Amino acid sequence: MQGRPWAGTLACGGAVLAAYLGVMVWLTWPLAGSLRSALPSSHFACRFDLPYAIWALAYETHALATAPGRFADANIFHPATSALFYGQTGIGALPLFAPVFLATGNPALAGNVTFLLGLALTATALHLVVRRWTASHLAGAVAAATLLANQWLIWDFVPTAPHWATLELLPVIALLAATPFTSTWAALRLVPVLAVQCATDPVYIAPAVLAPLAVLAALRLARRSTRAAALRLLVALGLTVVALSPIYGAYVAVRSRNPDLARQTSWVVTEASFPMPLVSRFFEAVVPLRLSTPALVIVALGAVAALWNRRTRGPSASPSGWRQGVLWLVVSGVLASPPVATVGTTRIRMPLGWAELAMPVLGTFRVPSRFGVSGLVGLAILCGVGFAALAGAIDGLLRLRPSVARVARTALAVAAVVWIYRTYVDGYRGFPSGTRMPPAYPTQPAPAVPAPFLAGLRASRAPLLELPARTGLGSEAEQALAMYHSISHWRPLLNGYSSYWPVGFPERMAEAARLPEPGALEHLVETTGLGAVWVHTQALAPERRAAWSAPPPPQAGHAGLVVVARGGPDVLYAVEPPPPGP
Repeated sequence: MQGRPWAGTLACGGAVLAAYLGVMVWLTWPLAGSLRSALPSSHFACRFDLPYAIWALAYETHALATAPGRFADANIFHPATSALFYGQTGIGALPLFAPVFLATGNPALAGNVTFLLGLALTATALHLVVRRWTASHLAGAVAAATLLANQWLIWDFVPTAPHWATLELLPVIALLAATPFTSTWAALRLVPVLAVQCATDPVYIAPAVLAPLAVLAALRLARRSTRAAALRLLVALGLTVVALSPIYGAYVAVRSRNPDLARQTSWVVTEASFPMPLVSRFFEAVVPLRLSTPALVIVALGAVAALWNRRTRGPSASPSGWRQGVLWLVVSGVLASPPVATVGTTRIRMPLGWAELAMPVLGTFRVPSRFGVSGLVGLAILCGVGFAALAGAIDGLLRLRPSVARVARTALAVAAVVWIYRTYVDGYRGFPSGTRMPPAYPTQPAPAVPAPFLAGLRASRAPLLELPARTGLGSEAEQALAMYHSISHWRPLLNGYSSYWPVGFPERMAEAARLPEPGALEHLVETTGLGAVWVHTQALAPERRAAWSAPPPPQAGHAGLVVVARGGPDVLYAVEPPPPGP
């Protein structure tokens, strides 16, 4: 008998998850029809950021399964060390990605499952948390609809970085933190949840999660009755930072080896590089914390209804939902504001801007709007509890029979969800600007290694170079393609794409662009141990394509190139040492 409540809870959670997984399949169809062979293509960055993100998760899975001690030394940017930490790692998404990748060896399938299932789990967690505060599945559905009807999640950034879909612990953290901790043990239960969620992106998600909790702790410190609970929460936050310290330490080590790291990137001009309008940023832009009209109306009417219900002693949601929603929305909104904002013609330095003056290292936050992801969860919570309050007020005013009241609440929820969805469709901001939302979700074929190449690529551990290979804007897709290809062989790779690149990388790529000139080949062999070159001939400029029509073979005193395999316009060469002298 004791197991039945748990069984019922699991069954309820499973049904809700199945429903939201179906919603995600519908919103992104036909992606689910080709999970093993296609990837999202809803944003131009899907050509490079998406292969990079999948490579990172695949490499981390491979390293943990085979050589955990070399986790930081990813196979890109050879011969640089700690190459994994020149950009995002997405470690917190491994619980979703790794089992699928280990079971199938298919990075596209693992990436798509992480994207679709991650957002479905996030919507499920939000739904169940809001239901706990409101005792209403309809309120949970309105909250989840507010979350999923966000272009940034479905069309813009998250499809290019699927580890960002794994936000399912954010609503759980809000729920756990809502009640002041009565014991240290209760506070410690929050630490692993926080650590896993923050590890999804220690640069953006971690501050977006920890900052609202720090503010909550400060508010509780101000009251004698909650001061002990505040100290317990601060202990939990401190232990979370300690748990994340190996990741932050790896980033600090990379920065110390690259004093000019801020300039070692294609993305010199970013969101934080110039003032941005403060108000329109949250109403019109494609950002996580977008204040849509339906959300604002539902929250406003819900707040009025909550006050009415309190006055008339009518049904109302737990005040914890309102408090947590406001906390996460406000703190995240402040964080997500640009360092320097404009209101009309007036420039205003926002909190992040002042913090950067005191700590220039905060200039690493190149896209502050990403901090708004926790505010999106806060807004969705407010929509859920606001809907519950509004439905309760209507029931109280109209005094409907229970059966009629259920129908009325359902109709109200359907109307709210339809309005939210129509705003999502009509508010589409695609590329080029002003286009309508496509009738089908755009996809692209997942990169594949030509079958004739596999044996040759896996036969050696000597470093590999894929050409063409450049640096700077416009080179991202070709570098990320080489990284995705490397999942099939894990050879050291001279290529690389990340948030930043290591010292010496542009010079190596400049030398690579001179191939197959003997001098360039000799230098790369001497400095990197280059053992193979994969040439995409159709992507080369005509003069370079002509040079590769007859690359120099090994000859006395000089290494040369020998064809290992051909696959369409692609050719795989092995670097052969000079023949022995007479």
